[in-house]
Amino acid sequence: MWQRKLRTNKIFQILKNIFLIIFATTLLFLTVYFAVSNFFLSKTPFVSPLSKTTGESFEKKLSKANIPFASVSVASDSSFLIFLKDGSEVNLSDKKNIQNQISSLQLILSRLTIEGKRFKRLDLRFDKPIIVF
Repeated sequence: MWQRKLRTNKIFQILKNIFLIIFATTLLFLTVYFAVSNFFLSKTPFVSPLSKTTGESFEKKLSKANIPFASVSVASDSSFLIFLKDGSEVNLSDKKNIQNQISSLQLILSRLTIEGKRFKRLDLRFDKPIIVF
């Protein structure tokens, strides 16, 4: 009886050790699998500091709005800096809706053209636009 109890304890210890080894191996395998799959299989392994609206799509939006621009660049604070053909500068925020800002720019340009005024700098990053003549 004593030996039978000792045998069952040994068998229980062996089964417990086997279970722990299988559990630890499975956990290690899953950790390595997810780390490798996220690194190699992700579509964009690097985070771009630029917005998704930069490049052609942003320039197309300006062209569709009939805004004569010379160049578009990204400022250090992740805002857009647009240089118009007449030498003016326009700042747009990346955090606000780009289409709304372009519409506001189009309206301001048309109003100032009607009034015969030219501006040096226009900042649309804030709630109220800042115009420097």
